[in-house]
Amino acid sequence: MKLLQISDLHLSQNSPEEKSYSLSVLREILQTAESTKCDRLLICGDLFNTFPDLEGLRSDFLKEVSAYSGLIYFLPGNHEILEKKRNSNRYADYDWSSKVKVLDETPYFLFEDNGIEFLSIPHQENYSELLLSPPPTKKTKLRIGLAHGTVSGMSFTGLSEEEEEGGSYLDPNLIQSLGLDYLAIGHLHKARKGFVGKCDIGYAGSSRVWRKGEFGHRGGILLHIDGNQITKESVFWKSAGEYREIIVSLDTEGKPEESIESYLEGTNPNDWIVFRFVGYVDSMSEKQKFQETVLREWKSKFRILEFDPDESQITVFQHLSENEFVKQFLDKMNERKEQMDPLLWRQTRVTGIRLILEGKKGR
Repeated sequence: MKLLQISDLHLSQNSPEEKSYSLSVLREILQTAESTKCDRLLICGDLFNTFPDLEGLRSDFLKEVSAYSGLIYFLPGNHEILEKKRNSNRYADYDWSSKVKVLDETPYFLFEDNGIEFLSIPHQENYSELLLSPPPTKKTKLRIGLAHGTVSGMSFTGLSEEEEEGGSYLDPNLIQSLGLDYLAIGHLHKARKGFVGKCDIGYAGSSRVWRKGEFGHRGGILLHIDGNQITKESVFWKSAGEYREIIVSLDTEGKPEESIESYLEGTNPNDWIVFRFVGYVDSMSEKQKFQETVLREWKSKFRILEFDPDESQITVFQHLSENEFVKQFLDKMNERKEQMDPLLWRQTRVTGIRLILEGKKGR
């Protein structure tokens, strides 16, 4: 049996662009599931960004999944309940077609599929009921869990937002009591893997770039099951793009040291790009011209292209480019440019200018 695990797609109708982008990633996920002959697609929470998005995009979602030959297990996360107003309906009360099985029963739902037990644990404020009424002992070779939340003790390697965003905590002792061989879990947007006791745990991470700072490829986890063995394989979505911060070093006249094409080399139209500026300059006018050119000629070519409003890494000194000591230092640095690592050359250049200016102020 073969499964594809994803989470945190955050389908959104916030704008036509967001809707088109998030649905394009869903389309690639389904194409991957089909081309790799996955029997099941496991969606471990936050398929939709809010409850209104669930209601507004459910028909679009069902249209996309209609061509998939397998079945989809959809476990709601903490975002599916956001902005839900005076509506007591369970998610499963809506029509999801025969393709989608909504796993919203609390405190858990245990079922068997092709000789494998699946234990779904939808997002809950706390898991006391699950502690008081745990599932029965495993009767098959494998038991796979689906959940959405934070496993206490798994290290954070990304933004603090992963904690602040909400979601519930799953205690390691609780996980060990469930008899799981593998836990497919969502909520943390950076992919990571680990063990709690004998339970193998996998976060696929967010399926698309949902917010600033989500560096790296977005993707899912392919699970190959042979008997009681599970083999994991990471897969990535081209349509999701990446979050990229591009550092633009400015020369003393305020001009970028490289061309726009050079800075954008290797990028993807679906990327979220943020330009950050650094340097010692005698004027901000050339930087402003660069930004205007980028916005005019390149902004429309990317999903999001913007400039970091924080300019604390730029120091303005009037007539800096005319400073003889700085000019002599830069001439020497330019002679060594081809022999040095580009990053080291830029860092040395900025440090040298800073030391010259600090020395001048100290006299």
